[in-house]
Formats: sequence, C-alpha cells, structure tokens
Amino acid sequence: MVSKGRLAGFIDAIIAVIMTIMLLEFELPKTGGILDFLKDNLVYLIAYLLSFIYVTTSWFNQQYMLSQAEKITRRIYHSCMIWVLSLSMLPVLSAWAGRTMDFFHDFGIHSPKAPALLFIVMIYIWGFAYSYMTDCFIADNPKEKAELIAQMEVYHYLRNPFWKIGMVISFIITFFYPPFVFIYTAGEMIIATIRSQNKKKLNLNR
Repeated sequence: MVSKGRLAGFIDAIIAVIMTIMLLEFELPKTGGILDFLKDNLVYLIAYLLSFIYVTTSWFNQQYMLSQAEKITRRIYHSCMIWVLSLSMLPVLSAWAGRTMDFFHDFGIHSPKAPALLFIVMIYIWGFAYSYMTDCFIADNPKEKAELIAQMEVYHYLRNPFWKIGMVISFIITFFYPPFVFIYTAGEMIIATIRSQNKKKLNLNR
C-alpha cells in the first residue's frame, strides 16, 4: 500500500493546485485603481480568504493525523480521497457564490440562492468526510496513536450534535438571505482555527 510520506506529498500537490486555481479566478481591472479592483472582486476576495483559511486549516489537521499514523491502509487511503474531493469542491462553490452575490444592491438579499446553498451543503459533506477519515485513522492504527488522533478538538467539534443542528439552521437562514453563508463560514473558521490545537507537533516521516 502507499506510504504515508507519498500520500502526504500527493495531498500537498492537490492542495497547491486548489490554491493556484483560486488565485486565477480574480478579475484584474484594466485600470490601476484599487477601487476598481475592489468593485470587481470584493465579494470574491471575501470568498477567497474564507476558502484559504478553510483549506489550510483542514490541511494542517489532516497532516497531524498522518504524522501520528503508523500505517496507511486501503480504507484510510480511500477516506483521504473522499475528504480531498469534498475539500476541492469548497473553493469552487465559494467562488461561484462570491461571483453571483452583490452586496452593493440591497445588501445582497436578492442574490441567487443556489450557489450559497450548495456551498453550505458541501461544508456539511466535508464535515462528514473529515469525521469518517478520522474514524478510519483511529480504527486502523495502534491504540496509543489512535488515542492521540481521537483527542483532536476539530474531530470532537464536528461530531458534536450542535454542529449538525447549526448547519441545518444555517441552511435555512441562507435560503432567505444568501450572504449569510459567508457570515457562517467566517464563524466556522474562527472556531476551527482556535480548536486546531493538537497534542504533538507535526513530524512526517517521508
């Protein structure tokens, strides 16, 4: 089976591609004015920053799991690929939501609902994918390593019933006010960043 060093490198490459594509989505104005740039890209800039934090925070926690794992089983590999798939979709839907919202017209209340709602749904799918991936790491590694992985605060946060309830409530609010998806995502990122306090430093054996 694939080594954890090669798996980590493969995931790093995917993350790098995701970040590059996100940058290429910016529309550069023909003038040199900052206001012109912000007019064309303000909402997308917000979406980009939120996606950047989402991707990098997720990567940090996943790399911690890899650093603790002693072996990579087929189940762990498949769970990582499912997680990467869900993670790669977040910037796409975030960009779509950012491109279709207009905060300057009635504070975005008439923005299309589909991009924002799909973004919320993908966050929900990502949460389940991340929890499943963590469960696989825990189940397929020795008890000592499994306990360290199980103590991850982000893992407990995603398994908390209040997170699931919060996602449902956020979906309903976003249905009536699409820009709320960015408010929710900002709060989610603050919590995730604070909770990314793992027991040991990263030390991947490549």
